[in-house]
Amino acid sequence: MPQARLLPLAKRLLALQWRDRGRSTFVLRRRGIEFGHVVAKRLPLPSLRAATERWRRADAVYLPGILGAGPQQQQAAIKTCRQMFDRLRHGGNFLDELFARIGTDPHLRYVGSTQDPSDRREIEQVFLNADCHGKTVAQDLWAKLTWHTNEASDRSLRIRFSSGREHLDEWQLQTEATARWVDEFALRAFPECRAILECAPLHAMLQQLLQRPYRISERILYNNAPGGGAVFHHDAEPGQLGVCFSQLQGHTAWFAIRKRKLARLLVKSGHCPTERQAMRSLDNGNDERLWQLVNRTPQFGN
Repeated sequence: MPQARLLPLAKRLLALQWRDRGRSTFVLRRRGIEFGHVVAKRLPLPSLRAATERWRRADAVYLPGILGAGPQQQQAAIKTCRQMFDRLRHGGNFLDELFARIGTDPHLRYVGSTQDPSDRREIEQVFLNADCHGKTVAQDLWAKLTWHTNEASDRSLRIRFSSGREHLDEWQLQTEATARWVDEFALRAFPECRAILECAPLHAMLQQLLQRPYRISERILYNNAPGGGAVFHHDAEPGQLGVCFSQLQGHTAWFAIRKRKLARLLVKSGHCPTERQAMRSLDNGNDERLWQLVNRTPQFGN
């Protein structure tokens, strides 16, 4: 048996052994590629010191159960949201779905919809203005519905909220009032966001890690289809302090790794001869060989 197959097989056998011991195991499969197995493990919340150490190393900080009863309290909203995504996945109209949620809102006014023909993933982008006391206080708020990938086999969807002309990154120049109305748009359309926004332990932890004022903004709602999900990507923007992932229902494997560590793995895998070249490769959005390596190569995932 080729050496490349030994490690995945060994891990598969190990996962079966964990299952025999009563532990829940899940196959990690994306778009027909099996990357290994996940073994469910109950972990306590990290101490503030441990969380801070990981944060300062730019490592992911896992906060199991920090949302408490929040997701359970939002079960009705989560259920209707999942039903909405199922309708959209089968050809439902995004504008109709949004209007069913915020059509009677006195502060949010529809101004138009677009679809970018150059983006194969985009389905529809809906624009609104925010009005208060007869005056427009925020313009070009938008919600955009897209597929996760260009692959027809993956029916995963997402909705992103922001403002301004996206191709010019105008969201980076938005005023505080506009940014808050973007967040309010997302909350009024999808009230299950309260499970995160009203979670006192989460906000206390973020405040300790960041040590500065912050806002959970530029919200994205993910609805992953079985065997699908987002591709590996770099998720950092100017002014962004970090990314907060929250799983409200179901099981999803989220990989979060700091750039420098990923570069070292690229060197180890033989993709690049040096760490410096690996960093350049990660900055190059047109490196097809890198894309194939991290998204389509099971041996790299193992």
